[in-house]
Amino acid sequence: MARQLRIQYAGAVYHVTIRSNGKEDLFGDDSDRRYFLSRLAEAAENHKVRIYLLCLMANHAHLVFETPAANLSRFMHSVLSGYGVYFNRRHNRHGHVTRGRYGAKVVEGNEYLLKLSRYVHLNPVKIRRIQAMPLPERVKYLREYSWSTYPSYIGRRARMKFVDYGPMLSLMDGRKKEKPTRYRQFVESGIPKEDEDFLIEMGRSTRSIGNEKFRGWVD
Repeated sequence: MARQLRIQYAGAVYHVTIRSNGKEDLFGDDSDRRYFLSRLAEAAENHKVRIYLLCLMANHAHLVFETPAANLSRFMHSVLSGYGVYFNRRHNRHGHVTRGRYGAKVVEGNEYLLKLSRYVHLNPVKIRRIQAMPLPERVKYLREYSWSTYPSYIGRRARMKFVDYGPMLSLMDGRKKEKPTRYRQFVESGIPKEDEDFLIEMGRSTRSIGNEKFRGWVD
């Protein structure tokens, strides 16, 4: 069966998921994570892609970004091919680093984008051993998780130079200086209880996140 073509158009916003091949980790250590981020930053600059947020886990990664130049495939090829060569060379291995094709869903509108950002940023506290912690410890863990844009969104860490924070924070009410606090409250409200309705929406399509009309157009 032929592969489905990627949906690509100017201004499209995507949720991309990258998963490791087999039972291996996608990142062996922090050096791998740092290299991946440097590769991502370089590719974003070269392809004029706006990175909104990200979260790197042990065996997978989430990226949310906009492609003003309708170039999803070229951008992701640049990121993953370079990382794959680096990873295999550094760890003295051969073969695919990632599991098949990366997942890419087009995101419709601000409401879905905002909820998606919460879903992505909450990934670190969805690990079973972290879920077993008391709520205050889970909150602390999330705010200190190094390999996510969340700490820099809420002012706990310096902002990543290649990430565009403006579009997401602009969706929050209040004055400019209040927006990081509002965003923190929004995201952390999902720690004790997930947004199950949004999870259902995410599961309706492998190619889009949006309302029924948008899904019909994309799918």
